[in-house]
This record gives sequence, C-alpha cells and structure tokens, in this order.
Amino acid sequence: MRKLFVAWLGAVLPLIALAHEGKMHTQEAAAPLAGEARAVADVLDQYAAALSANDLARVQPLLVAGDAFSYFEGSFVNVGWQSYHDHLAPEMAMFEHPVYRITELRPFVSGELAYATFSWAMDVIVLSPKFAGGRHPVSMAGKGTAVLSRIAGQWRIRHLHTAQAPARKSDPAPH
Repeated sequence: MRKLFVAWLGAVLPLIALAHEGKMHTQEAAAPLAGEARAVADVLDQYAAALSANDLARVQPLLVAGDAFSYFEGSFVNVGWQSYHDHLAPEMAMFEHPVYRITELRPFVSGELAYATFSWAMDVIVLSPKFAGGRHPVSMAGKGTAVLSRIAGQWRIRHLHTAQAPARKSDPAPH
C-alpha cells in the first residue's frame, strides 16, 4: 500500500505544480505593519516611488554604499551602486511615465538585518524607434526579495532579487 501511495504521489505532484504554473491565488489580507517592519516597508515604498519618478538619484541613498549592495534580476547580477546605475540608467532613459508597485510585502526583522518578500508590477511606455510610432506600452510583474541592513539607525537595501513572472496563459484550465 505504501509503495502504491508513493507512486501515486510521484505522479500527482508534478501535475499539481504544472496546473498552478503562472496562476495567481488569492491571499488573506495581512495585518497592518508596525514598528521596524513598517520602517522596512517604508524604505521599499520609497524605492518604488523613486523608480516611478524615474529618478535614480532618489534610489542611491536607499542602498548600502559601495560594493556591499547587490541586485539580481533573473540571472543578471549587479554588484555595487555603479554597476546597478549603469544597468538601469540606459533603460530608464527610454521610460515614459513608469509606475512601479510593490504589493504583498512581508517583512521580517531580526536585530540589524531584515528581509522582505513581495510582489512587484511595472507599467511603462518604452520610447524607441524600434517600435511603430516610437512608443510601446509594457506591463510586467513578478516576485522579489529584499535584504536590508540597519546602518546608523536607518534601514538600507543591501540586496534585491527580482524575477519576472511568466506570461499568463490565455485560456487557463480550471483546477
């Protein structure tokens, strides 16, 4: 009987994972944040506001200085402010009216370190002669993790890792 159950489980689990790929599930509303968790969330809110303002100068003070900062975007890696700046500046030069949102934020604080998981979404018009009319609306979304350090009493982002979610299937099968 146990062998039959293990075989069944081995066959069913991959199907469950496949059936849920790219689908959003409802989530219970989180309790309002307070204390240090709220302070961590505030830094990430400021980060999202700076990206929405298309203003890298507002991003820099939110990050730890020098090469102590790292950013993973999918498999792309930036180490330090200059690398991150040089990655984003050319992209942001093509952005018109970006709107970057962080939602489903779940911070955890322990002493001088914190991390937070979140969902992110970005809507922007990309300006480029490569597109008909020179403009192309882009919407993307995904998941992220941020690691923060408290430095001189202020939370600063030490590491960010974001991954874009795969495009949603046009005709999802019910499950």
